[in-house]
Amino acid sequence: MDDSYKKFIVPGGLIYPGKVASPMTNSGRERIKVSWLRGADDPSIIKAIVYWNNYTDSVIVNIPDKGDTISTIIENLPEQQYTFEIITLNAKGDKSVPVEVLGASYGDAYQASLLNRPVNRAINYGNDTAWIQWGAADITNGAYATEISYTDTSGNEITKRCPISDTESFVPAINNTDMQYRTVYLPDSTAIDTFYTAYDTYKILTKLDKSRMTITADSYEKTGQLPNGAPAKAIDDDPATYWHTDHTVAPLPGYPHWLAVDLKDTVSLGMVELTSLSGYLTADCTNFTVQGSMDGQTWTDYGSFIQPDVDGPQDFVIDNHPTVRYVRIYMTAGPNYYTHLAELSLYKY
Repeated sequence: MDDSYKKFIVPGGLIYPGKVASPMTNSGRERIKVSWLRGADDPSIIKAIVYWNNYTDSVIVNIPDKGDTISTIIENLPEQQYTFEIITLNAKGDKSVPVEVLGASYGDAYQASLLNRPVNRAINYGNDTAWIQWGAADITNGAYATEISYTDTSGNEITKRCPISDTESFVPAINNTDMQYRTVYLPDSTAIDTFYTAYDTYKILTKLDKSRMTITADSYEKTGQLPNGAPAKAIDDDPATYWHTDHTVAPLPGYPHWLAVDLKDTVSLGMVELTSLSGYLTADCTNFTVQGSMDGQTWTDYGSFIQPDVDGPQDFVIDNHPTVRYVRIYMTAGPNYYTHLAELSLYKY
């Protein structure tokens, strides 16, 4: 009966060195980091072998005397999923039980799939602060942060990384109109390499200084809305004050109504911002046209808009960035014969 199993008996028995414990991988750009805990206290272990591609490729890892974690980075791995088998060896060449771990490398195909997070709007507020409003990011593909690069008002080159969780960012004011931005990606949370989209350029808006402006209107209420009523109340940067059309002196003027601003300089107009009087959102104009002029006499239409009944500033983008010195808000319709406006702000490129 012994003949049936004698051929399987190894004289002196088999010795299995301690196997690796808790193996893990970290993805990278055409490379993968493989690591594990030293595991069982087996001082006889002198090296490990990491196999992949069905044992056709391998790398030898020498085991240091100290340290809880053993690791190696395997380079030149084409973009795909990999299965690694890890065994340990002692000085006699005895092998441990193999341990399997999965990993992935990323390359040109992943890079080509990356989308730059859009900028919805970017505005300079004075000489101190710029505000950036971000669009949706491709989080499922690993979007991690957005980097912006620009020159500030002191001439310093600024590179800032904004977390992908932020829907808006406040940064030092931007000196010129161009801001470069790109999105940073991690294929997974433990990746050892980051990927970047190409830089895109965004032309930032700058809020015009109202202290230099003068403003006129088709009419204004001189007595019935004091201390408000005058058109200057619409450019005082105080949304609690307001301009109101005349409603006491007959004949009472109806639509169209208008506010005309002399900017005192020529600018490339990019956006108009209107703020309705809080608490009276349904009593101001509903339809208006933005007009521009170089002499304050001949006006060109640059877009017709509908003003929603919404509290707070409402933005209206002007296409093609016309060059103007004068801007007029020409109001054509509303629920009443009168209208009012709490604040008018203008932005240039």
